[in-house]
Amino acid sequence: MRHPSGKISFGGLVLLTLVAGGIYAGVMFVPFYVDNFDVKEAVAVAFNRAAQTSDDDALRTMIIERTSHMGTHWERDQFDRDIVVPGLGLTPEQITIERSDVTGKVRIQVDYTRRVRLKPTKNVHTLRFRVVKEGIPGT
Repeated sequence: MRHPSGKISFGGLVLLTLVAGGIYAGVMFVPFYVDNFDVKEAVAVAFNRAAQTSDDDALRTMIIERTSHMGTHWERDQFDRDIVVPGLGLTPEQITIERSDVTGKVRIQVDYTRRVRLKPTKNVHTLRFRVVKEGIPGT
């Protein structure tokens, strides 16, 4: 059914709202998922290095260093305020490395969260990520 020019149908309004919502969600959330691809790459590099070294602390340090230049995270400052600082802020406790002496398998798992402030409101949404790489390195 045609509408006289200058008027918008209810379906058109709904479609416009959905498109605007999709763009908003993309702008708010996509950067965090792109950063997660970089974390996957850091875990893959550490996994491949696991064939050359048995020092799990060195592998954790490698992952932390590679992720310290990407994204941002929230920390509490000296005045007990939340501030945004560069890097993902991963800690060694968030990186689990398991090795099997029998099979030679290595499992590296990184669990971390990212907080997203939903602008223009002050609402904060927490995204949870888990990156796992497992197998026999170097094969």
